[in-house]
Amino acid sequence: MSVGKVGDLSYVSVMSSSRRSFLKLAGLLAAGSSATPGVVRAADAARQSTEAVPRHIIHLVSDGTSSGTLTIGDYYSHRARGRGLRWFELYQNPAAQMAFVNMRSLNSVVTDSAAASSSWGSGSRVKNGMLNTLPDGRKLRPLYALFDEAGWKRGLVTTTEITHATPAGFSANAQRDEAESIASQYLQHKVEVLLGGGRKFFDPAQRKDKRDLPADFRAAGYTVMNKAAELDAAPLERPWLGTFSTSHLPYTIDHLASAKLLKEVPTLAAMTRLALKKLAREDRFILQIEGGRVDHAAHANDIAAAVRESVAFDEALDACLEFQRGEPGTLLVITTDHGTANPGLNGTGSSYSKTNPLLADLPKARASFAEMANRLGKQPTPGKLQSVVLEGTGYKVPDRKAVFLASFFAKKGLALYDSMNSETCQMGQLMGNYYGVGWTSGAHTADFVPLLALGPGAARFRGFLQNTEVFRNYLALANIDYRNPEVPLLAECGPAASEVELCALYV
Repeated sequence: MSVGKVGDLSYVSVMSSSRRSFLKLAGLLAAGSSATPGVVRAADAARQSTEAVPRHIIHLVSDGTSSGTLTIGDYYSHRARGRGLRWFELYQNPAAQMAFVNMRSLNSVVTDSAAASSSWGSGSRVKNGMLNTLPDGRKLRPLYALFDEAGWKRGLVTTTEITHATPAGFSANAQRDEAESIASQYLQHKVEVLLGGGRKFFDPAQRKDKRDLPADFRAAGYTVMNKAAELDAAPLERPWLGTFSTSHLPYTIDHLASAKLLKEVPTLAAMTRLALKKLAREDRFILQIEGGRVDHAAHANDIAAAVRESVAFDEALDACLEFQRGEPGTLLVITTDHGTANPGLNGTGSSYSKTNPLLADLPKARASFAEMANRLGKQPTPGKLQSVVLEGTGYKVPDRKAVFLASFFAKKGLALYDSMNSETCQMGQLMGNYYGVGWTSGAHTADFVPLLALGPGAARFRGFLQNTEVFRNYLALANIDYRNPEVPLLAECGPAASEVELCALYV
């Protein structure tokens, strides 16, 4: 026999020959687990009798933000704006509540954004790649469906495709790559505010089913927008669908460098302010705001793009704080869904004397890695690499390093660590010589993530939390009594327990 877990409860796993004993044990555990929520609900009832209840909930997600990303972003913000990130300043607010959150998914201690958002959006852990759907196909009731029934208005604002995993986790049942279905579900569920990218998933010319989804949104009373100016002029009394790019919105570093993009694409802060202006007319609303491209920049090991996305998210946070000052019945919950690639500002030089000068190079960057890749084309020569990197960052790449990097663009490079075997990760390693920033990989990490809450109901968000508790706290604050089904953690069903029926069901 071996020790495992069912949910957060320890159990002794037995082989199938002892199935009867196992089922008896499972029954005892079920009895124990059913007693625990009863105690929690009683405590919640007592607390609800005295705690302030929010009329507005704003859930802010800086997607893929490791602690290193926040740290470097704060140093960058001081240099670029003369002040640090507002997120860190809020830690000095005595009314702020702070927590770390275990964001693991059902099948891995490292989550993806779909499973992470689903844990907030359903109160159940699901497998990576799934949105509010259990491994056996059972669909969970999403947060926004429950809030809709309770009379709350709902909004999603993001710099990614609006159908991407994090916004979808609050409203949809699907696999994360089923973007066309997610777009249709938004209309089915009548989400009042939808602002971001992803126009191609609504466009009949690009949808596989050829459905004219924008026309259907208009028929349902929505104002449909493709340009920033249209958002500025959008009527407040109608629901909104705004898709301001075919795919994701541009990286902030590229957005701010292009007069055309500035005219056509709103910033995250602008979308946030206008969404709040619209939703402020409602008695109760819940709004998710995602700075989604922090994650994308970190996947690419592009620290210059990542810190600018962190500042863009911080400006959206400023808009929320401004709103909260006028509407004190607003709860802000500020967090991330997972770490990505864990950048670190490394000590460089004798007594680390070169660290500060290298950090000072960050504001010199003028293009994201993605934009530089567009300029490079396929299989660039070492000389072309040197020219484009110098133009985009100010870094003069040494000849031998340019030759090494060019081999990765030609798919002939070889990194000692397999997870770094890509041109973007190697570009990040190269730029570490210029910025002093190193990376662990191009993938998500298992970090316990920071969460900060401010406003009525914030006291529920403190200490060490499980991701699923966020959903339960939101329902309790909205006086909604509902709980989705859950299944045991798949990662606990290892080889020693492979014949246990409960585990085998979900492998």
